[in-house]
Amino acid sequence: MSLWELFKLRLVGDAITDLTFAGPVLGETAKTYAMGEHMPLTFSLSSIFIENLLYSLAVIVFIISGAFVLLGRIAVPGQIRVATVAGMLALAAPVLVALWLISRRRLVISGILHWLEEKDWLPQRIARKETRLKLFEANVYEFYGKNRGAFWLIMLLEVLANLGGVIEAYIILGVTFGVYGWPYAYLVEWMNRVVNTVFAFVPLRVGIDEGSTALTVKSLGYASAAGVSLAIIRKVRTLFWIGVGLLLTAQYTLSPKGVGEEVEDRVK
Repeated sequence: MSLWELFKLRLVGDAITDLTFAGPVLGETAKTYAMGEHMPLTFSLSSIFIENLLYSLAVIVFIISGAFVLLGRIAVPGQIRVATVAGMLALAAPVLVALWLISRRRLVISGILHWLEEKDWLPQRIARKETRLKLFEANVYEFYGKNRGAFWLIMLLEVLANLGGVIEAYIILGVTFGVYGWPYAYLVEWMNRVVNTVFAFVPLRVGIDEGSTALTVKSLGYASAAGVSLAIIRKVRTLFWIGVGLLLTAQYTLSPKGVGEEVEDRVK
């Protein structure tokens, strides 16, 4: 697949994710089946899983770093400080476990399937897909084993994408309300990531983005209107890309010539 095709599929998936209560489930499913036109479904599933794994790891790293900024730059009550540290440890644990499993090539799915087979507890429906499940897991581990440089490069790019949100918040708050300060922008984006993660299934996070951003900015000592304005400006940007994604969705749906046929033509 070309980079342009992947970019279009990303916009389609994000548009569906932002507009439906099914959220990431429906959006990622749409991307998986769209990619299935270019490659076997098992490989498209593993590709989407790797993408989401790297994205999730980067978000967790960013959230943990934001917690350090909070504890280092903002005076918070002792109970909140303890809760923040506990949250950091809770987030760090799955990251370390995931990296350990990948680096050690611990085949979790294959191990569980093998154990169920030995106990004769493996349902027939799953048994029929056992080969695909093992291939899916092998593809995930193989990506890290053969492309460690690419793995860490993508991880770095995902982290930098989060920092792009910090720069965006810094510019918007500075231009609109004269609120300049990298720690403030970092904490605003930090809260935005937390909200996006917790309320991923709320379409467009209507009212949630505005309320959480206003509360964050107000807790930093500035007018809550600055937070509302920031959230609205960001919402306009999101709506623009959703519109592009919906146009691409219509293109894929209504095109008399499917993506799969285009691939066949290129092969011929």
